Amino acid sequence: MNNPLVIILSTFISVILTISTFPLGYLSPDWMLLIILYWMIAVPSMYSLYTVWLIGIIADVTVGSILGMNALVYIFLSFIVRELHKSLRYFTIIQQSIIILIVFLIKVTFLMWIDSLLGSEIFNIDMYFVALSSALLWPAVFYSLRYFRRRYNIA
Repeated sequence: MNNPLVIILSTFISVILTISTFPLGYLSPDWMLLIILYWMIAVPSMYSLYTVWLIGIIADVTVGSILGMNALVYIFLSFIVRELHKSLRYFTIIQQSIIILIVFLIKVTFLMWIDSLLGSEIFNIDMYFVALSSALLWPAVFYSLRYFRRRYNIA
């Protein structure tokens, strides 16, 4: 049984976590992308790329970046993870954390590149701490969402 309510609720909670950890600055992980990546690995058919784009727009509004920057990066990264989800499922949690670190390093690099093209100077080199904190929190996100996925039989 597919229960999209759990996925919608987890996405809503990721927005709340993003807002509540916003005072941490660059030590705050990107909760929205963590949730998207988990569901792309676990149940790739539940998130369409249009939904990921909408979540990216919500992320842009939430963090105050230029409209469309996060949406573009979220679509690109979720497409790559969706294509690799069969092999990512068989990695250990440490290996997945390393892959998540690489994905977030790509995200931050793309955001800084787009930012430099636009000349807005919103992002700086400290953004790489977001990648590190997100990779360190991946096991907690993975195990908690896996618990809910198994409990509500989301396949």
